[in-house]
Amino acid sequence: MQNILNENYSGFEEEDYFLIRNQEALNTFYGKINRTRKPGLVPPEVDFSQNMLLVWCGDSKTSNFVDLEINEGTDNLVVHKLKSKTEKQNNLIVSPFSIFKLPLSVKSLKIQQ
Repeated sequence: MQNILNENYSGFEEEDYFLIRNQEALNTFYGKINRTRKPGLVPPEVDFSQNMLLVWCGDSKTSNFVDLEINEGTDNLVVHKLKSKTEKQNNLIVSPFSIFKLPLSVKSLKIQQ
């Protein structure tokens, strides 16, 4: 798993995890996060025939980026949210997000806290 982006504003109000397996879904996600950005972020180049993206969006109370660990189960990709090593750096209200590149898989996502 490779972290390819950390940013401070996703537009999501609740914490969420999801997989992006095609360019259309990636464009939809970037459309949402770019609604209030001028200029907007440019989506990364991804070969969706070999890779997919795991997106984590924090809620408005989250001030740090997430550290994730992923394990492959028989039916699922099990994601563990690790304790952040970084300290809260400001009192601004943000909803950070991180994007991770993974090898393509048809398995579903299972979140374990």
